[in-house]
Amino acid sequence: MLVTTQGEPPPAPVRKRVLFTLVFLGSGGIERSVCNVLTGLDPGRFDTKVFFHHRPHPKSQSDRIPQRTEVVWGTDAFEYRRGMLPRFFWRLVREARDVDVIVAGQEGRAALLACLAGRLLGKPVVGMIHFDWGAFHLEQPKRQLWGLRWLYPRMSRIVACGHDSAKAFQDLVPVRPEQLHVIPNFVDGERVRAAGEHPLPAWAEPIFQKPVVIAVGRLEHQKAFDVLIRSHALMRQAGVAQHLLILGEGSLEAELKALVKSLGVEDSVFLPGFAPNPHALMRRAAAFALSSRFEGLPMVLLEALALGCPVVSTDCPSGPAEVLEHGKHGVLVPMEQPQALADALAGIVQDDVHRADLSDRARRRAEELSAARALKAWERLLASL
Repeated sequence: MLVTTQGEPPPAPVRKRVLFTLVFLGSGGIERSVCNVLTGLDPGRFDTKVFFHHRPHPKSQSDRIPQRTEVVWGTDAFEYRRGMLPRFFWRLVREARDVDVIVAGQEGRAALLACLAGRLLGKPVVGMIHFDWGAFHLEQPKRQLWGLRWLYPRMSRIVACGHDSAKAFQDLVPVRPEQLHVIPNFVDGERVRAAGEHPLPAWAEPIFQKPVVIAVGRLEHQKAFDVLIRSHALMRQAGVAQHLLILGEGSLEAELKALVKSLGVEDSVFLPGFAPNPHALMRRAAAFALSSRFEGLPMVLLEALALGCPVVSTDCPSGPAEVLEHGKHGVLVPMEQPQALADALAGIVQDDVHRADLSDRARRRAEELSAARALKAWERLLASL
């Protein structure tokens, strides 16, 4: 029996060593949600490491990773080729030998390699679920669903970002109830609000001469920015003076700009691409629009609430209804209906009292969505493995 002699300090508690793995450090909600967990974990209880398959995107914000977290890259290149997978796998195995838990920070090849490394090394693996797979799998190759059904039942624990996304996942993938945990996404409200206080960039000042409806996300089919642009055109036709600002990059940029031109709204729709600090723009917007066809539990929606930005969202699977409590803290509209979206946004832009009320509701809801509660759940889960 080990006995501490008088005057000798007690032994320091052993910290759990946790490795998170992601494909790369982009600017999307997946990467932001993982960085929030890394930042919030108690450094007295957890040592953290993050393994990226690639170097970060040139525009990514590496300062979101806490300095105490060790960062490792599988390759110096940003471009991906399938032949790189064996290199990524063996580098992951090497980095995971000295950790206690591996966390696959996203679905796809990050989850595949994490699961294989965990089985090879005999380490527990936690898989994070960010999408409503009931909707998402319909847009993916069949191998994605096969991969889910093979990988995730073999993981020690699965963390879904919301209750609705957890249910959709369980309907598709045969996992045991005790495997699946719901830990909602969260944001650091103080940090988001501090970023919101920064001045507008010079390029944005002319845009904010009129009320601005703002949207943030990848320019991809999932985000349904085509529907949002059509709703903006309907508002213009109805005489509602406003600008639409969509922040983000993606494969549909040219297609969306062509739609803007065809609708004759080039002078009121702005797609400037990536913005390093979207929060300064969101805080000053008249309304935040989420037009998505599906989500998980969208980080940008949580950030809009923290900034007190009035929210209009599609009632898509899943996340918005859960976050907004079915319309209590923002306006929900049906998917794929530009007129319904236009009517809801016009109501906010044109009615100062309605806009102020929704702003107050957003702030109150942000206070209810506790980061501390989510982090305690993460710490309990990791400590149990």
